[in-house]
Amino acid sequence: MDSKEIILKNTFNLLLIKGFDAVSITDIQQITGLSRGLLYHYFKNKEDLFIQVTDKYFVKIFDFNIGKVKGLSVFEFVDFICNRFKNINRIISDIVEENGSMSSNVSMLNYHFLFYQVMQRDSSFRHNYRVAIEKEQAGWENALKNSIRSKALRQDIDILTSAKQLFILTDGIWFQAIFSKHGESIIQDLKSTLSHYIRLLE
Repeated sequence: MDSKEIILKNTFNLLLIKGFDAVSITDIQQITGLSRGLLYHYFKNKEDLFIQVTDKYFVKIFDFNIGKVKGLSVFEFVDFICNRFKNINRIISDIVEENGSMSSNVSMLNYHFLFYQVMQRDSSFRHNYRVAIEKEQAGWENALKNSIRSKALRQDIDILTSAKQLFILTDGIWFQAIFSKHGESIIQDLKSTLSHYIRLLE
């Protein structure tokens, strides 16, 4: 892992533990073991560093190429969504494992809390996340159309309403992750609930 990646990952770890306001450049130096000069070689300032961290660990995780999922059936799109959340859970688990007792109390609650802090502060982040949401709803619409076309689902389904409901179910169950330290159980609940809803459309 190169120095820039070390800085991004460790800064994300600190932000999860301490929140946005409490993390300083000195904290980042201490956790990375890198000099202030090297930090400023990669990032203009603390704000630039935080923007790149949130881009990497929030926007890029949620964003996807709509063209690559355009041909998926609705059940395949469920798998795609669940795999995205598995990736986030793995990142959090890896950070906890790498940092031992320092991160022992980190859970999805920390991730959600940090997410809302960033949403409150950064208008470009809000815009990028809105674009990701629109892509997700478009993904559901495509998947429903594909499944209707293949006669896996009823022909009389209201595609826009069903896509919106599937998105809301996903978002709501993902929010429930704040109450659990076991992200895998939330992902299983997500898959089960989405699959149950889709079976009602068969």
